[in-house]
Amino acid sequence: MTFSLRNALFSAVAASALILAMPVRAQAPHAIEVSVDEAACLAAPVPACTAELALKAASAEPEGWAATAAFEAFLQSDPDLAARERWMARYEAWAKIATVDGIKERIVPVRAEHLARKGDFAGAYRELGLDQPQPSALSEPSILILDEARAGRIADALPRIDRLVESDSRDELRLEMLEVALAREPAVADTVAGQIKDRFSRRMAQALQAGARGDMAIARSIDEWARGARANQTAPFDDPDTARRDSWDMVLRGAVAGGNLDGFRKALAARPAFNSAADAESASRILRILMREGRADWIRAFGPALKLPEDETVSVDEDIGPMRTLPADKLAAVADAAEATGRVRGTIVDTAVEMLVARGAVTEAREVFVRLGRIDELNRVTFDQERIGVVFETLWRAVVGRGPKEAVDAMAARITSEGAKAYIARVAGLEQRMREIAAGNKGEEPADDEWAIMLDIAVASGDSALMTKVAAAMKDPGLRSTAFVQVTKNMWERAAR
Repeated sequence: MTFSLRNALFSAVAASALILAMPVRAQAPHAIEVSVDEAACLAAPVPACTAELALKAASAEPEGWAATAAFEAFLQSDPDLAARERWMARYEAWAKIATVDGIKERIVPVRAEHLARKGDFAGAYRELGLDQPQPSALSEPSILILDEARAGRIADALPRIDRLVESDSRDELRLEMLEVALAREPAVADTVAGQIKDRFSRRMAQALQAGARGDMAIARSIDEWARGARANQTAPFDDPDTARRDSWDMVLRGAVAGGNLDGFRKALAARPAFNSAADAESASRILRILMREGRADWIRAFGPALKLPEDETVSVDEDIGPMRTLPADKLAAVADAAEATGRVRGTIVDTAVEMLVARGAVTEAREVFVRLGRIDELNRVTFDQERIGVVFETLWRAVVGRGPKEAVDAMAARITSEGAKAYIARVAGLEQRMREIAAGNKGEEPADDEWAIMLDIAVASGDSALMTKVAAAMKDPGLRSTAFVQVTKNMWERAAR
């Protein structure tokens, strides 16, 4: 899903479901039925047994957050669809007996998300009470409606807007659905656009469609209309410049949705440059789409238009998660394309590096970081005050875990930043300690942040036995459960790759 349906729809069920966002201590222990041979699993770990070890540890964590986190991670990540049904059934069975405040309410949006992920949107609406003649006033169905549209069910999702969405939000949602239609079901785009009522929103719909077709004549006429509408105070713009920018941004988004690179370039040439603080948000939105879809050529076309003020930059963290599913070569191409974007190149490169690490392409991440000059940037800045420092820490843990030693040493030799060198030394010490712990020589319990570093190193190694032993050695049951979840997901992901 593009958004987290479960989190977004908590309010659709009851305010009490939010309690688990900040766990409350349970009044009594809660058991989870688990069957696993721990010794056999440590000797020959596979996802089926490490998942059970995660639940076994979670049953000893008294607040309940570890169990909910484990069940929900497995529901989202298990590649076996039949197994997801079993996880759901076990989660529901546990929730009936768990002494955790809010758990019974929490199950409802989780089950709805599970149904939607399977494509059973009718069941998801029913689960949330949105099939009633008068749905709850607390319900917020917009994200579920858009997810249904993205799943190729626009004809089913479109009529739900009139029934389930407040009247003043309907056209805004239809515009978003039109964007989805242009990308996934162009044949129904006119049907969606035809249901937009508000005059201003209809113009924005025309701009989207003009961008998808590359029709600059229509785009320019909307530009003229937008300026005139602002002058007559009949459109919701702050000023004439914003009027032009907003209408052209819809043209650009339409070109992106329709896959029309030539139209995108023409719209960029016609739009005022992205050179003000007001442009940062729209530039960020467009850039996020291009990055998560791996559109390197589009980023190169977009780059020269980015002329934001010195104190402004783009924000690409929101809704960027799907980018990690791109092939490594596409992620590397996005990083290369960042050279065309001027001051924001570092943000794009670093995000690509993080995504490469997240999908296990550690060698490619290291090569991109070195090849595109990020080591030089790291050596220039104050390590603990810049985002690149955090990115380096993530990368370095993975580089050390993956090896080979020659590549690790060669990269370390180029680091002159004192902060980075101190971190390199810390990781070296923890790597040695990790291997001692895996051999059965634990000694004093490491701090939580030390466990996190050691587990990242072990996971990056791709050695299932090593990472399982590290997870098993953690004393705190919540931490141990979280570690086994990470180990299980890593094994699933490596098997899929």
